[in-house]
Amino acid sequence: MDEQESMLEKMRQIALNNPENIRIIETSVDAEIQIEFFETLQKAGEEKEFPEPKVLLEGLHDKNLTISQKKEILARLTAYGEVETYRMIEEYLKNPEPELKTWAYLSYQQARMFLESNLLEESKIYIASGLGGKDHRLRYIFAFSSKESSFTDAQKNIIKGEVDYFLKKNDGYSEELLFDKNYVICTTVIALYVNLVELIQEIVTEINQYGGFLKENVFITNEKKIYSQDLDLIFNEKDNIDYIPDED
Repeated sequence: MDEQESMLEKMRQIALNNPENIRIIETSVDAEIQIEFFETLQKAGEEKEFPEPKVLLEGLHDKNLTISQKKEILARLTAYGEVETYRMIEEYLKNPEPELKTWAYLSYQQARMFLESNLLEESKIYIASGLGGKDHRLRYIFAFSSKESSFTDAQKNIIKGEVDYFLKKNDGYSEELLFDKNYVICTTVIALYVNLVELIQEIVTEINQYGGFLKENVFITNEKKIYSQDLDLIFNEKDNIDYIPDED
């Protein structure tokens, strides 16, 4: 088992045994922004001392400071881990500069995590992904393709029925099923502790009991929305399940 899969397995166990310790950030967050945020937060945490919170807050509203400088200010406010700074970030989030909206939201979530950990003496795990999520569930998009040029009405009903059944059985649900050309694109919300690849394989196997009309290759992501033109390129290049995780 590689390092990433080992980490995912640990998170699945926590989500299964102690779901109250898992918080999924509902807003979609670009992976590059996440990385930049946590790198900046780590640097802020290594600083020996910060300016007073009120001084930082003044800088946050200073029109002469750059977006980059304000990102650092938000990271410093986050790292304080106090009620006062949490409320400052919360108030700023009500009307942030457009370029800082996602960054401020990450700051708010992380500040809340620090605060809860300090006050409740409990460790919680916050997870952000490109498609967001709900409660202890992550949002995923997965896509199947037909062996023919399109799906019949009967095949569409089979797919919808089996997808809904297996998702409900595994503490998840479908938000949208879109049939486009010979693809079905499923937007779903699935519990973190579920082994997604095994679940999708089970769905494909069951659907193919009814005439074997699905190809075996499947595309899965929780990074961004996908469209049929993306799938034209993906399925022409790859024959196996293509899993693009973003859970760290």
